[in-house]
Amino acid sequence: MPGKNVANETVSLQLHEDPRFQRNQQELRRKELGGTRIMGGTPVKKGAYLDCVAVGSQHEWGCTGTLIGPNTVLTAGHCHDCATRIFIGNDVTEPGRIIGVATKVRHPEYREDGYGNDLMVLLLEEAVDDVTPRRLAPAALIDAATDGRAVGFGRIDANGEFGYGRKRQADLPIASPDCRGESRGRSDGQYYGCHPGLEIVAGRRGLERDSCSGDSGGPFYIEGAGGEWLLAGATSRATKSAIRTCGDGGIYVRVDAYRDWIERIPGVELG
Repeated sequence: MPGKNVANETVSLQLHEDPRFQRNQQELRRKELGGTRIMGGTPVKKGAYLDCVAVGSQHEWGCTGTLIGPNTVLTAGHCHDCATRIFIGNDVTEPGRIIGVATKVRHPEYREDGYGNDLMVLLLEEAVDDVTPRRLAPAALIDAATDGRAVGFGRIDANGEFGYGRKRQADLPIASPDCRGESRGRSDGQYYGCHPGLEIVAGRRGLERDSCSGDSGGPFYIEGAGGEWLLAGATSRATKSAIRTCGDGGIYVRVDAYRDWIERIPGVELG
C-alpha cells in the first residue's frame, strides 16, 4: 500500500543540530505559548480542513489528498495505483461523502526510484460544491515560513502500521523551505535527501511529531495574512536520515513549483 516511505539510503546524521531547525522550533514554541497553535498529533475538529480528503481504491483507503478546485484533488504520485475514489469527512469508518475519480494524471517526470516530482492530480467524477477548495501558497510566503501544519488520515505509530483512517494534524518546524541551503557542510539535497527548489523539509529525527504512512499526498499548510491556511506542500516521504518510517522528519513537494503544470491539465479548475 502506498504511504510515506523511508528513503532507501540511511545516513547517520544529527539533524537536530541544523541551526535553521532550532531557530524555527523556537519560533513555533513562541506561537504555542501565545495560544495561537496546538502542537502534536491531535484529531482534527469536526468540520475543519474538509479540503483534506482520504484517497483510496474500491477496497481500501491508503493515501491523503487536498481539494484544490471543485473537481480537482492534489495527491502524491506514488499513490497512483490506489487512487480511484476520495472520501470527504473526518473518519473513514464513519459516514462521509465518497466521490469517484474520473481521471488521474501523474506528473510526467515522476521518478519512483528517487521520489522526484511526486505529485498527481485527480479529476473527480462530480464537482464538490459544499467544500471550499484550498488556495495555493505563493512562493514568497513559503520561502519565509518557519513552520507549517501537516494534516492527514495516516497511521500513528513509528513503523507506520496502525491507526489509518482518522484525520489528524501536527504543527512542524521547517528545517528547509526549498532544499537550497546547507547544514554542517552538506547541501540540503545531500543532508535531507530532498530535491532543490522543489521540496520542503519539516521536522527532524526524534521529534515524534510527523506525517506518516497514509498521509502521502496530504496537505502541508502554512499560515498567511489574516490567519488563512494556504497549501504549501504535499506529503511525499521521510528524510534521508530517518531511522523509522514516522517521527523522524518529512519531505513535502512544493506545490508552487508545479502550479503551471497543474493549470495546464485539461479539466482542472483551481479554487
